[in-house]
Amino acid sequence: MTAAPVTALPAHYTESMLAAEAANRDHVTRCVAGTGGSPDLVAHTAALRLYLRVPHFLTEWTTDPDRRAAVSRALALDIVSMKLLDDLMDDDTGLDRVELACVCLRLHLRALHELACLAREPKAVTDILERDAVYLCGGQIGTKRSRATNLQEWRAHASTYGAAFLGRYGALAAACGSDGQPADAVRQFAEAFALIITTADDLTDYDRNGERDGNLAHLMRTGAVPGQDVVDQLEELRGRALTAVTAAPGLVPVVHLYTDDVLTRLVPRHL
Repeated sequence: MTAAPVTALPAHYTESMLAAEAANRDHVTRCVAGTGGSPDLVAHTAALRLYLRVPHFLTEWTTDPDRRAAVSRALALDIVSMKLLDDLMDDDTGLDRVELACVCLRLHLRALHELACLAREPKAVTDILERDAVYLCGGQIGTKRSRATNLQEWRAHASTYGAAFLGRYGALAAACGSDGQPADAVRQFAEAFALIITTADDLTDYDRNGERDGNLAHLMRTGAVPGQDVVDQLEELRGRALTAVTAAPGLVPVVHLYTDDVLTRLVPRHL
């Protein structure tokens, strides 16, 4: 049974989430500007709201507020650096590519420094990044070479640039958070939530960017993927995410809000 749609987060959670997003935005944009980034690039990074917000979700298990804020800021630096790398590869922002490359590298190195300072075992940071880089980079290359033609292939691709991408930050959040972090649960939430968001992005990009080859909405519209299969997959991902956040109940309405948005606003457009 599909859960009743959640239309808003609790007011106290929204307030803390937006405060964390603003702090992450300020931290990232200061680093972008300090590296010589143009006003256009500073504005571009400041507008990456979900990229700046999601570290707050990944640090839900960290109870010390100061440590949580520091981990969140460090994660935001690296998440945005990878977004700039994606912008560089796609070359669709109109931003200077040399500037994107240089700022991307600077943000990544600054994030690595901050995360290593926060981690209980600093080597864990580089271990996580190196291990996941093999899967992420190989997946990106494979996705460009062979576009998905069915739901199984689409999910396999999305597992690299979506689930593994956010999963690595869940693992980093656990490695840098307070003692007793449930690393498996944090990563499970991150991966399931990432696939929900990736589904939303694909359904949106059908109209926003005119995507067709390998796009999930296109596969639905052409009959290659039944709409009910997409609904079932989203409910499966909702269940996985909810199982993972048993010890972080503040994330329950977050899971419902984002999943319900895809199910009620985006999926019906392409059925």
